[in-house]
Amino acid sequence: MKRRAAILAWILGITCLVWLPSRAAQAAGFTYSDQEYSQLADASSPDTIPPGTKITVDNWQQYKKFMPLSLQAAFRGDYSFHLSNDPQYTLVVAPTTPLPPPRQYVADSEKYGSQTQLVPAPTGGFTMKNWIAGAPFPNPSEPNKGVKLLYDAWCTFRPFNYHNFSVGYLVDRFGNKSANDSDAQFFNLSHLSEPGLPINMPYANGNFYVSRFIVTAPEQSKYTTELQMQPDDPMKHPETYVFLPSLRRSLRLSSAARCSPINGTDWVQDDNAWNPPNYIVKFLGQKKILVNIQDRDMSKSLTPKAYVGITEANAGTMPGWPKAGTGHWELRTTDIIDARWIPSLGSYCFTHRIHYVDHENWVTTLLEEYDNSEKLWKSSWNKLLPLKIDGQETLFLDAYAVAWDVDWQNGHLTAGSMYDPKFNKEITGEYADVQGLSQPSSLARVMK
Repeated sequence: MKRRAAILAWILGITCLVWLPSRAAQAAGFTYSDQEYSQLADASSPDTIPPGTKITVDNWQQYKKFMPLSLQAAFRGDYSFHLSNDPQYTLVVAPTTPLPPPRQYVADSEKYGSQTQLVPAPTGGFTMKNWIAGAPFPNPSEPNKGVKLLYDAWCTFRPFNYHNFSVGYLVDRFGNKSANDSDAQFFNLSHLSEPGLPINMPYANGNFYVSRFIVTAPEQSKYTTELQMQPDDPMKHPETYVFLPSLRRSLRLSSAARCSPINGTDWVQDDNAWNPPNYIVKFLGQKKILVNIQDRDMSKSLTPKAYVGITEANAGTMPGWPKAGTGHWELRTTDIIDARWIPSLGSYCFTHRIHYVDHENWVTTLLEEYDNSEKLWKSSWNKLLPLKIDGQETLFLDAYAVAWDVDWQNGHLTAGSMYDPKFNKEITGEYADVQGLSQPSSLARVMK
């Protein structure tokens, strides 16, 4: 029984080091303010950054108004993780590239978008009805523009079946690293915009989106598997199952475990599957924001050596950061929204969850999360990689070259370099069994 309790504590990440911000850490850094976001460059502004510009710790303040607060935090040096004057942290700016959603998703947005409606929810927020496929609100406007953008981000394009591997680490404030390799798979089961596939798969069972994460290192945690299921109904709680190899069985986590980490990482359950009706949403403006886009040459971007501290013994001052020459930074029109937890729903880990939503494709490029003292706590900031779907280059939510989540206050970070991404018909063997792998019963097969 004691062993089981210890394992569960590891899975849920209940450690003071990671989850209880120290008073000293809270004394510095960003406190939430609408003004911080209003000062960012408006999308309509003529101001820009010329392609070829190199941004370093010496000149970053000249470009501050184009930087998300997380990037400003990295440059300011208020936190234990920060950018330094090492040349590998230089940001190189390139021209903005067109990265629209897949053609079928755009067509479905135009065909069905006018049918979708916001409906007041018992939570105090909004749910929606009559969403078929594509973006539910392809041209969001007032009233409730922020809520519409939140649903567009929730419903952004995902492939039917997407799989990748990751070589990663958990890193503490002293640069100590522990392995955190994984095998990840993502399934979009309903509201599909995929040529040749139905809009809703017959085995979706009321689920919109399912993710599956298997730990492949360290050895003592190998085969620990989490399956998370996002219901089609925004009002229904996601369901989370964890397979524990030491017990040879799976457990269903409580729906209240929204703030528990995913497999011991810095991501929490609500970073992956969450309920839009649980938030009051405010539109903070359409801005011109620096976004990292990784190299289309996968030999350069999908390799651990392209990111600080993943292959080196020294984790560096910002582990997992894309080294200069790996990809580029470009100015992208970004809609920024503030999703505030509704207090009547009970306790929660964050007071504000700031979504930076790409205006072209509704992908959340960055998520900033504030603690209950309204101090900047965490940033979920995956560095995105354009991939070709049906011959068209696009971005989608899980198409990242490096997965990156930082706990600014406690100096704890998770970074993982992706490799071998495949989707739909490229996926063969057991990974092609979407119907089986997307169900909790598949967890019984992990050890076979």
